[in-house]
Amino acid sequence: MEALAEQVAANRHDRLVMAGAANLARTERDFTGSIFPVLEAIEEQVTILRLFGEMDLDADEVSARIGRENADYGLSETSVLASGYTAQGGSVARLGVLGPTRMDYSGNMVAVRAVARYLSRLLGDEN
Repeated sequence: MEALAEQVAANRHDRLVMAGAANLARTERDFTGSIFPVLEAIEEQVTILRLFGEMDLDADEVSARIGRENADYGLSETSVLASGYTAQGGSVARLGVLGPTRMDYSGNMVAVRAVARYLSRLLGDEN
């Protein structure tokens, strides 16, 4: 069992699945400087993966990083709402929403929490 766990950990890959990036450019007033750093961070993926990796995410909880909290990643004009969900093998995976600081926090927090719970149930049924 220990050897199997080591093999799974060795073959683990962090990856980012993204949708809706075009929605970030809908309104010019959302980003006072330029949307370029946001799109570049999304394209590079490693920046977003590092940001999610540093957020303390548990299943069924939503964490928020707003504005200046994201400055180290070049995303000071964005907010990130994220949650963990139980993935296959019992590990915690992450999902979230990245958007302008003027986003609908309550609505997006409810959506992130609901999707995380759904994924935990769905993936839990497969084990």
